[in-house]
Amino acid sequence: MATRRKVVKRSDQLPAGHAGSSERTLAPRARRATPFRSLVATHTSPAAKIAAIRAGVRARLVDDMVAYLDVPKNVIFGLLHTPESTAHRLIKDDRKLDAAASERVVRVADITRMAEESFGGREAVRRWLKTSNLALGGATPLSMLDTEPGAAEVRRILASINYGGVF
Repeated sequence: MATRRKVVKRSDQLPAGHAGSSERTLAPRARRATPFRSLVATHTSPAAKIAAIRAGVRARLVDDMVAYLDVPKNVIFGLLHTPESTAHRLIKDDRKLDAAASERVVRVADITRMAEESFGGREAVRRWLKTSNLALGGATPLSMLDTEPGAAEVRRILASINYGGVF
C-alpha cells in the first residue's frame, strides 16, 4: 500500500509568526512534529522570534510543551503566568497566547534547545530541567524560566557546563 502524502501549510504546523508560511509536501512521519518540538529543533532568527511573540503563539502549544517536557500542565501554566482557567479556554478555543506568555514559550524552547545541545538528548534534558540545582539555590532550572533574569542564570550554568567554567 502506498504511503499518502499530505499538502499542509507550514503555518498550520508552526507557531504564528514563525518563519515561513508557504505550502509544502510532508511525509507522514514529518507530520508528527509538534509546534513546540519545531521551536526547539530549529535555530530561529531574532526577527522571526519577535514576529512570533508579537503575533502570539497558539495556546495549544501548552499541550505540546507538557508532552515534550513531561511535566504537568499546571507547571507550564505557572511558567507562562497564565491562570489555569484562562489557559484551558484559550486552548479549547484554539486562540493565541498574549505577547508575554508567547515570549516565555519562546524562551523555554530556546533554553531547551541549548540544554539538548549540552546534554545530547531530550531525556537527559527533561531530568536536568526538573532536578534541583545548587547553583540556582536549590530551584529547578525549569522553574527559573518564567523570568528573563532566571533564564539568564540557567544559560550561565549551561555555558559553564559546555565550557568547563565555574559558577
